[in-house]
Amino acid sequence: MTNWITQTIEPWMPKGALKAKDDYAKIAQTSGFSLLPLERYNDQRFSKEERQKHIEAALKLIVPGDTVVHQFPTYMSADFEAEWLTAIQDKKANYALLIHDFEPFRVTKADPTEFALAQKANLIITHSQAMSESLAKMGVNQATIVQLLFDYLGPNPPLASYQKILNYAGTWQKAPWLQDYQGPALKLFGNRPKKWRDWQMPADIQWAGNFEPDDIQNHLSAGFGLLWDSDFNTRHYQSYTKINAPHKASLYLKAGLPIIAWQESQIGRLIDRYQIGFTIKDLSELEARMKTITADQYQNWQTNLLPLREQVSQGAFTKKTLKGVTDFFHKN
Repeated sequence: MTNWITQTIEPWMPKGALKAKDDYAKIAQTSGFSLLPLERYNDQRFSKEERQKHIEAALKLIVPGDTVVHQFPTYMSADFEAEWLTAIQDKKANYALLIHDFEPFRVTKADPTEFALAQKANLIITHSQAMSESLAKMGVNQATIVQLLFDYLGPNPPLASYQKILNYAGTWQKAPWLQDYQGPALKLFGNRPKKWRDWQMPADIQWAGNFEPDDIQNHLSAGFGLLWDSDFNTRHYQSYTKINAPHKASLYLKAGLPIIAWQESQIGRLIDRYQIGFTIKDLSELEARMKTITADQYQNWQTNLLPLREQVSQGAFTKKTLKGVTDFFHKN
């Protein structure tokens, strides 16, 4: 029996968008898994017969008793995902759905297909017990394994130094609050969206630029890591943080940055549990909270996060999850 990990091949995508899945595949291979590459293509342009041929070719080495851990989403069609799952199970192999993001929890969708897909999985890897419970409320009662943090491979940089500045790395479109930001000095990382070309950056924000995912931690050299998304229109990015494990948190830990997050978020609960930063109800609290932080408090938070930093750097969270997957299917 062979354990497999899927990896979607999409060379045109920015490396930052691929880091979490690439690392997961690398760690899985060091844990004895074999790579199952998936070339991402617009499968809606092809007939069902052509799509099935593509799936059959990808799964030609799968035999009964194998386990496929499928990194989801691939951003291919719902038909592809459904047929991919069915083809694996038709081969009498196990299908474990590894959630990186689950769109119906982030974005209002008229006819979400993801729940029906998840209902057919043999096992689901979620980010939190809250995510598992949210799936159950939608009729997805499959067994789950919780992975609280994603790993972030690569050499660790020198620990960040104590300064009362914020670092925000990520997708600006998920953070419209940036446009009117007033607060402590904030260092902003990432690509400037086309729609933000004419944006006059607030005086409190310094745009540091965009860096490769294996280099950005070297530029997070001081202060705190801020995690803050917004809900707007049909987007539920802040609400989603109640149940998800943002990859950005692992980046901040790798840099040695104490983390600041919404107190109702899943990562906020981890911050409070491990004492690796602080949580807030609203961004308006930042100014007052930052003024009270001493070098000793910063040092304490940083000391507390060091074990987590080592774990994400060495792939410990993924290795534990994958062992749980193999144990589950061995027992079942």
